[in-house]
Amino acid sequence: VAKIIGHARVVALGEPIHGAHEPLAARNRLIRYLVTQQGFTAVALETALSTSKRLYDYVLGNTTESDSAAATAFSYGFDAYEENRELLRWLRSYNAAHPMSQRVALYGIDLTGQGFPTAYRSLEAVLAFLDRADAQLGSATRADFAELLPKFRVDRYTVLPQAEKDRISIKVHDLVALLARQRPQLTAATSLNDYEWALRQAVNAEQDDAYLRLAPRGWPGWAPELPQKPGSEALDSQFRETQMMREVAMADNLRWVLERAGGRGRVMFFAHDNHVKTHELRVPLGEPDGSLWDGLQQAGVFARLALGQDLVVIGTCYGTAEGFPGANHVRPPNASAMDGLLASWGSPAYLIDLRELPKAGPLADWFGHPHEVRDSLDGTNLVRPLQAYDAILYIRQLTPSRRR
Repeated sequence: VAKIIGHARVVALGEPIHGAHEPLAARNRLIRYLVTQQGFTAVALETALSTSKRLYDYVLGNTTESDSAAATAFSYGFDAYEENRELLRWLRSYNAAHPMSQRVALYGIDLTGQGFPTAYRSLEAVLAFLDRADAQLGSATRADFAELLPKFRVDRYTVLPQAEKDRISIKVHDLVALLARQRPQLTAATSLNDYEWALRQAVNAEQDDAYLRLAPRGWPGWAPELPQKPGSEALDSQFRETQMMREVAMADNLRWVLERAGGRGRVMFFAHDNHVKTHELRVPLGEPDGSLWDGLQQAGVFARLALGQDLVVIGTCYGTAEGFPGANHVRPPNASAMDGLLASWGSPAYLIDLRELPKAGPLADWFGHPHEVRDSLDGTNLVRPLQAYDAILYIRQLTPSRRR
């Protein structure tokens, strides 16, 4: 592992599906190694940025709430995974035993709403900060946002008239500007750390606004069905542009985390494989709703442009998956696809550094061309391994995450 990551400031690990035990356990093991042996001081996860302040406070010992209570700040039901609570407990225990300069911060870097009806939580977090910092300013700002707040969610925003969307965008933009202007006063009344979080939560609201502005009119988000196909080539393109705003935001928030880590700071980034890989998403013909996603630029693409060789990306592939509740069909590995090739080597789990492959010959040709890779229990996309990853973790069998 040390040879693979070298001196990179960001190490990204992908998971092929959410809710599998083995990738989460590998993540926790990698984090422990990076923290204790490589001096990493920040972890960035695929969960909402604004609500992750509770996770940040918990692992740094700034709160007395239980790990189970803190875990409810995870998005997408990730609080149900015992591996996530184990990570919280380990980071909190490690931090309690080390000086401030060696402590490890935990951040979410995702949108707080996107296709779910929760974007307003970023605004609520900023308003709560203003209430604490300046009661008069907080009261005035809260009154200014009172009528807007219930509309700032995907299922209500996308049906609004354009003029109302414009009004919301202006208000959110002005909130970011307000915090920037009031930095001296707000920092003095609270702390630099609390101020920086509030400013980023306002930026996170602005990121969600950019996402919602692009969403097809009337799109209700990811409920009650997933996905909900817009229904025409033009709308598919609009939907894809909408989703790309999420990827842009994740990469930008990762940059913010790295900035906060300091000039010598290093960050471990964990998300679905489709977010960390460093080329656009390509979907094979015939995949359901493939036109919605084909050509989507991933967060890893934007991160690579910003970080260059300071980013190392480890993708994860798997052989079989057993015991997942509600999984009507688990697609087996295709013998001619990448999952099949990796399975043929016979080991239950291994890590391969793609940069050590020969520069020419059959292996270089094979790993340089696109191949099907499963990105869920039953879906696939096309990956050019040498462009997408620096290394690949292979796991023969996935089992469900341990749940409470």
